[in-house]
Amino acid sequence: MKHIHIVRLLFLAALTQLTCPALAEIVPEPSWHGMVSFGKYQPKEPKSLADIPQPVAARLIEHLKKRLGEVQYARLKFAGGQLIDAKELRKTEPNSKDYQWEIPAYILHFDLELPGTPKVIFPAEIWLKSDASVLKEINLPAYANSPNKQVFHSFRELTSVVARKGFLEKNLAFIHEQDEDGAIIKKGLLEKDMTARLRYYEKLDTLAWEYTKILSDDGYTKNMKSILVNAYSGKIIRTIKSYSIR
Repeated sequence: MKHIHIVRLLFLAALTQLTCPALAEIVPEPSWHGMVSFGKYQPKEPKSLADIPQPVAARLIEHLKKRLGEVQYARLKFAGGQLIDAKELRKTEPNSKDYQWEIPAYILHFDLELPGTPKVIFPAEIWLKSDASVLKEINLPAYANSPNKQVFHSFRELTSVVARKGFLEKNLAFIHEQDEDGAIIKKGLLEKDMTARLRYYEKLDTLAWEYTKILSDDGYTKNMKSILVNAYSGKIIRTIKSYSIR
């Protein structure tokens, strides 16, 4: 009877591990395009590059192909933006003359589809002057001059990098499934209270995965730790500690 009782306990423990809903799979957080506020002035929003002057569009395309290369440029999709008329802006918002930054004529958005599962769409943005010269460079690596940035690693491929740093030591678990023979197998690394976000790291001109773990949360203050990993080399760039107050 004692042996049967122990077997039952082991079965219940395994069943709990299989069905435990407390853990959630790490998935990349979506990123979105933001709009710049110009007060009461509402810039026009282009639906395609055909909505901007042809000479500007031609110079932009030439610049993007030169920076990104033909392959990466082909993966770009136009995603909107803002067309700013300086005269109308001054008329509607007189205080705009006091802006401490140069006002662009074009703020243009693009989406770059990156390889991997699940699919990741990275939002890119470039600011242009009225003559189509670049005011703020697109937040994507200069792929054309970077042969070492051709192989992109998904966030799942790089979880082992942060795991080796002890980042996943708490709440670590696996999805358990059965193979064709009925044997239990481990599949899918899981982690509670962790997020992954793709960002452009300008200093190294690279895309990087930022893994963020909530270390503590007392309802008022949330303490977090982040590890930034180069999405191409797989090397850790830096570790960041931060907090937020509700």
